Amino acid sequence: MEASGGKKKDIQSFKGKIWRDGRFTESEFQINEGKIVNNLKTRPYKAAYIIPPYTEPHIHGGWGKDFEKSDFDPLEKKLKCSGVFCAVPTISCSSVDRLKKISASFKKYKAENPNSIIPFLRVEGPFISPAKKGAQDEKYILPATIQNIEELLSIDSYKIHTFAPEMTHSDIFVTKALNAGKIPSAGHSQATYRDFLKLYDLGLRHMTHYPNALSTLHHREIGLTGAGLLLDGLQLEFIADGIHNSMDFFRLLLKVKGPSFCLTSDMIPQAFSGSRSFPHIKTDSTGHRITIKNDVLAGGATSVPEQAAALFKFRIKPEEIIPLTCTNALKFLGLPAPEIKQGKDADFILLNKSFEVEAVYKKGKRL
Repeated sequence: MEASGGKKKDIQSFKGKIWRDGRFTESEFQINEGKIVNNLKTRPYKAAYIIPPYTEPHIHGGWGKDFEKSDFDPLEKKLKCSGVFCAVPTISCSSVDRLKKISASFKKYKAENPNSIIPFLRVEGPFISPAKKGAQDEKYILPATIQNIEELLSIDSYKIHTFAPEMTHSDIFVTKALNAGKIPSAGHSQATYRDFLKLYDLGLRHMTHYPNALSTLHHREIGLTGAGLLLDGLQLEFIADGIHNSMDFFRLLLKVKGPSFCLTSDMIPQAFSGSRSFPHIKTDSTGHRITIKNDVLAGGATSVPEQAAALFKFRIKPEEIIPLTCTNALKFLGLPAPEIKQGKDADFILLNKSFEVEAVYKKGKRL
C-alpha cells in the first residue's frame, strides 16, 4: 500500500475495533519499518477487529507434524500463519531418556532460532494416575520417587509438568518444581479436593486441560473440578471445542471465574492433516473429533483461533474472548504480551465480522 503525501511506500494504515488496554476502541494506526506508529496520513484498510496474536499453551502438533519428532520448524511456520505467536509444545508421557533427547533437539532449534515463538517445552507425566491416563501410554507412568523427581526436574527445557496430586511425594515434587522455577500442573488425576488443597497451600496454581482427565464434581466430594471452580488464583486451561467440553460448562466456568482462565487446543499431529490413515486413530467426518480405542479422545483438533470464532458465534463478548485466547496464558507464564501501541512491533491479526482470521501480520509483514 502506497502512502499519500509523499510518505514512504512501506507505510500502511489500519482502522477498526482495536484491542488496547483491556478493551476495544474504534481507532486506527500505521505501521512503518515493522513498528506501530500513529498520526501518519494514509488511506486505512478497514477491519472489523484488530487484535494481538493468539497463544497456544498446550499443543502436541498438527498438520501431520509432531513436536515429539522435533518438527519445530514446520509447526512454528504453520502456527504463525494461523495467528499464533506463542506456542508451548507438549510432550506426552514418555521415558526420561526420550524426554532428554527431545530436550536436546529443542535446545539446538532454539540456538538456531533465537526469535522462535516457542519459549520452552512441557510434559504430561510421568507421575500421573493410570485411572485417568486418557490417551497417555501407561507403560511410561512412573512412581514419584525422590530419584525420579530429581531426574525429571533436571531436564531444563521443560517448564510445565503435569502430575497427579494424589501420588506419594507430591508435596516434594511441587516444592522442588517451584524452587527450580518450574510450574507443577495438576492433571490426569483422581485426586480429592483435600489432596489438591494441601498442594495449593504450597503454591500449586495450574491445572492441565481442565476439567478433562480430572476427578469430577460431586456434592460430597468436589474433586479437582470443584477445586478449580472454588479456589482463587488458579490458571485453568480449557478446550472450548464443544467436544472435550460442552458450551454449557464453558458458560458455567465463565460465570464463576470470569475471563481469568485460558483456552488451549491440545492439538495432536492428526489435526488438519487431511489424513485418516494414522494407526489406532479414528477421526470423525468433521475432522474435529479424534479418538483411540474405546472412544477415548486422543487429543484436540480445534485450534485456539477457531475456538475464538466459535465463542463469538455463541455470543460470548469479544472483550471476554481476547483475554482467554491471547493474553491470560502469557501473563501467567511471565511472558510479554504483544500490544498494538506506538513504538511496538507490528504484530497483530485482522479479524472479519465473524471473528475469523482475515490476515496475520508479523513485524508489519503479512504472513
